[in-house]
Amino acid sequence: MAADEGDETVEQLFDSIAAFLGGLFALAQGGFDGVNQVMGLIIALIAAILMPAWRSLWGTALGAALVHVIVQTIRPALDGGAISLPPLMTVAFWMTMLALFLGYAIVIAVFFFLKTLVSGGARRTARAH
Repeated sequence: MAADEGDETVEQLFDSIAAFLGGLFALAQGGFDGVNQVMGLIIALIAAILMPAWRSLWGTALGAALVHVIVQTIRPALDGGAISLPPLMTVAFWMTMLALFLGYAIVIAVFFFLKTLVSGGARRTARAH
């Protein structure tokens, strides 16, 4: 009987982990969809160009997500409308922010990988001569 309880506990643990990873994947996919627009791709490209190394990916993704929110906040004013601050005190805002962060981390990582391929190849040939 004790073995059955242990099996159920392990099974519940695996179910919880699977649910958590599924939710995290859905958040990343939603953030990727938010980044995969012209404004998001431009922000991610600039962030990848400015990113000095892989270790700064998380900080760069956070900065890109903040820039995204700032641009969305200021953009209506550029079109002649009023600036409306984002709802900072809501869970929905912070979930959107987390999704954007994960989406930017993915896109910036891809752009930075391409940047290292291009610049890394140039460095290797320069050292060979």
